[in-house]
Amino acid sequence: MAKNDQELAARLEKQLRDYRVDGQPLPGIANPVALTTLVKQLVESLHRVDFVKRIRDKKGKISERRTDPKDDMFDPIRAAVWHAERGNVDEAFWIVFLFVACGRNLKTGYGLLRMVYGAFNDQFVWTWEQYHREENGFTLWLHDRLPAIEKEKARFKFGNHRQYESIRHLDGVLQSYASWVGPERSHVAMMEAAKAEAGDDPKKLFAHLYKSMDAVDRFGRLGKFDYLTMVSKVGLANIEPPSAYMTDATGPARGAQLLFGVPGMGKKSRKKMDELAIALDCELKVGMQVIEDSLCNWQKSPEEFVAFRG
Repeated sequence: MAKNDQELAARLEKQLRDYRVDGQPLPGIANPVALTTLVKQLVESLHRVDFVKRIRDKKGKISERRTDPKDDMFDPIRAAVWHAERGNVDEAFWIVFLFVACGRNLKTGYGLLRMVYGAFNDQFVWTWEQYHREENGFTLWLHDRLPAIEKEKARFKFGNHRQYESIRHLDGVLQSYASWVGPERSHVAMMEAAKAEAGDDPKKLFAHLYKSMDAVDRFGRLGKFDYLTMVSKVGLANIEPPSAYMTDATGPARGAQLLFGVPGMGKKSRKKMDELAIALDCELKVGMQVIEDSLCNWQKSPEEFVAFRG
């Protein structure tokens, strides 16, 4: 572990060990091994957030090949940053959405995303502009190509967070997203309208956008949370999650239940977990995305560190 990580881990471990809720230590880390494991997950989550920010800060150093889904060098985050640097904000938002909608599979990588964005075997790319060129164009294209796509479906796997999704539903997902952005087809206009309603406060704006994304088909808590936090990390909007949204969570809620010792998983218990997680971050100051991610991964293996990815 690098020196900076060692210092960070030592700080987090002390803060967690000293932390009290109603005068009592956190029951989930009474075992020192569980405490060490949670700290490692926190550090790992911070690395994932910082990784995207480091890509964003490498202005002018990203190859244009990263933007081409038909090129093996394609990388959606670098592609989004590349487009944002050149003022093509709509394409940057669109790529981030497609990335979250498809995910990155541990075995097939960006195969599904490259197939969708790169229009399978056709010689064009489903850019934001191309998507809007013809009404229902993507839907007609997808269902025409679906038999051929399904013959190669082993290459086109969703990421872990979207593992129960189907390629057959993608046209509905994309169509609902385009409708959410609005008739102007401008993400800038969409963000300005959101600010007019919610204000500029990053947390209030995130909460407003999160709620409004109920309009996006097949995007639940995790899809909305992943998309909006990635929009923030890439630098497309100044937004920040105000909570871990435990009321709709599964893995993070189990982690919070284990850490804080909250009985039950009902609505009242989940609300309490969310409040406790927010209060904990006021002490740790790592951000709610890191709290959400690390609790989710920690509960899967609370006494042995496993780097969960995908």
